[in-house]
Amino acid sequence: MPHNIEASPPAPSPVVEFAQHVGRLHTLLDRVVVSAVTGFGLSRGEFDVLVALAARPEGIRPGQLSEGLLLTTGGLSNILRRLQRDGLIERLLETSDRRGRSIHLTDAGWAMARETTVVVYAGIERLLESIDASSLGEANAHLHSVLSHLGEDAPVHRLQ
Repeated sequence: MPHNIEASPPAPSPVVEFAQHVGRLHTLLDRVVVSAVTGFGLSRGEFDVLVALAARPEGIRPGQLSEGLLLTTGGLSNILRRLQRDGLIERLLETSDRRGRSIHLTDAGWAMARETTVVVYAGIERLLESIDASSLGEANAHLHSVLSHLGEDAPVHRLQ
């Protein structure tokens, strides 16, 4: 049966192509991260929380963490429960507001954040090692600009 060419989907615009490229890169990078953290018994979300907490040694409230990592509060609660059960985080009463709790890494959490980050970063370096530094620098600047225009200012910087 012949196909109706006029009923074909439209060709992607440059905006859609950009989104497709970013999505594909995200998938490749996510595979590296998930593969690395699974070896430590962590999920991707648990790793992201550990790294965010390592960037905030003074602690952070759950709402700030949820917003910074673009996680739902329910999803974050599950992650925090698992990390606390495993002795990687603790929830402490805030001195300024006795009703609030801040989340902190335990000594074991600090060690896990360090070890997993080393392995994850090495995997990302291996994945992208064939790309010259100037191309990566330009891509980084362009992606930062796009995220800034979206009001995100690059989520990787939000909690640091």
